[in-house]
Amino acid sequence: MTTKYTRRDSLKLMGAAGLAAGLPASGYARTAPGGPAHAGPAMSSAADARLPAPLTEDLRGIFVILSTPYTASGALDYEDMAFQVEWLQRAGVHGLVWPQNSSDYPRLTRDEIRRGFEVLAEANRGRGMALVLGVQQDATQDAVELARFAETLEPTMMIAMPPKVGTSLTDYRRYFTGIAGVTRRPVMIQTQPNLPGVTFDTEFILQLVRQYPHLGYVKEEAEPVFDRIQALIGQPGIQRVYSAMRGRYFAYDLRLGVDGLVSGCAMYADVFSRMWGAYRAGNWDDVRDIHAKLLVMLNCEEEIPGAGRYLLWKRGIFRTTTQRGRAPQLTEVKIAEIEHNLRGLEPYMLEVPSRT
Repeated sequence: MTTKYTRRDSLKLMGAAGLAAGLPASGYARTAPGGPAHAGPAMSSAADARLPAPLTEDLRGIFVILSTPYTASGALDYEDMAFQVEWLQRAGVHGLVWPQNSSDYPRLTRDEIRRGFEVLAEANRGRGMALVLGVQQDATQDAVELARFAETLEPTMMIAMPPKVGTSLTDYRRYFTGIAGVTRRPVMIQTQPNLPGVTFDTEFILQLVRQYPHLGYVKEEAEPVFDRIQALIGQPGIQRVYSAMRGRYFAYDLRLGVDGLVSGCAMYADVFSRMWGAYRAGNWDDVRDIHAKLLVMLNCEEEIPGAGRYLLWKRGIFRTTTQRGRAPQLTEVKIAEIEHNLRGLEPYMLEVPSRT
């Protein structure tokens, strides 16, 4: 059998032989703990005794940022959150991510986030999907404290957007250094810029990764996004680069060599999984055709506020369309447009499991 290498594999073999690893066919497979190339930041002996060994993970595929469900009264619905995990397993995704912007993160209290972490960790137990907990907070100390709590739940990975408090890349460095210091698990850097006038440039990311190798996972969504993706892929220490932006550019990003998608797409999780499968099989015609139908739905969501939440309810993933701070009115015309476009995805959709 002839071994086939992707563009990313070739770049890694040329530019980062010391860090490269073989890529299994599956989207997510846990392997043995890594060696020195995956070691975490320097820590005290007490911290070393407390933290687990660093992990080597495949960590490729479709990583869905969970939407946050609410009861009719606006309370966080933890039962629907756990059910969403069941659905995503059926849909064939490789990882769960929560809470990010797609999860209404700014509208959640810290207590709700901690409780949500616990619910997701329990709901995902034994399911085989990667669990990625979002630990971003406005200030560094708050993010570090949340990361410490997340660490107790033994997630596969953590993810963090940059802080919203600060004035410079020095503040960014302090923030990500603080998070890196409380875990040796992979930490995904989400590059959404949060401080006006601060450029989250790729060289700064590479500097962070050289100091803290477990930060070598990047969800790239800063402009110019295609240039930034290509600037990161194959660089020493960069383990994974993920597409974002609701998957709007996913087909092209795959050609550029990304390792998967990280986005809020629970209502289309099965469809994105089919698209990933087509890509893994080298069937670019199917990648194109599936993506074309998805783009129609993504455009529909932009045209009709509330369409995404309606689809979560329509497909039976959520029991309400309630959202905090928003109450879009869906007229008959708007609903007809949503459902007409959704029918274009039916060949790629699975039945949502019934509730027990």
